[in-house]
Amino acid sequence: MKNRLLKSILLATIPMVAIHADNNLTKNPLANDPIFQHFQKLQQDMNKMFEDFSKNAFKGIDIEPNFEKDFSFKPDTDLKDNGDSYELKMNLAGMDDKSIKIDVQGNYLSVTAKSEESKEKKEGGRIIHQERHVGMVQRGMTLPKDADVEHYKSDYKNGVLTITIPKKK
Repeated sequence: MKNRLLKSILLATIPMVAIHADNNLTKNPLANDPIFQHFQKLQQDMNKMFEDFSKNAFKGIDIEPNFEKDFSFKPDTDLKDNGDSYELKMNLAGMDDKSIKIDVQGNYLSVTAKSEESKEKKEGGRIIHQERHVGMVQRGMTLPKDADVEHYKSDYKNGVLTITIPKKK
């Protein structure tokens, strides 16, 4: 009888404890702290500033900014199943083919590439104008489990890296 009574009490109180715990997690204990309120106001002001910039900076232009896509340094990549192999194509325009590094660990493939460009104009013995551009891209992905990553082949032509990975038999 004691066990039944104890089980009934526990079953009745568990939902109340769960609701109470959920309410405590959703309430912010720092909400009344003046320092926390100052930082919360600062965050709201920064969010408004970025929203205003996004709205006004591109006014009169036919494009809608997509910062994640437009300013991303991830190269466009396609992975295609050819039946007996996988073909990965990656746009690496402007990258030096000697700087392309392909690394495979388990079924994770990563590609890193760098580009370095330097322009220099001299008049007499003095440098009048000099520019340097250094860029790097990196991309990684988990390959399908049947990819035979130990026997891949790669080719870089016209700014496109093609990696052919046979399937395990």
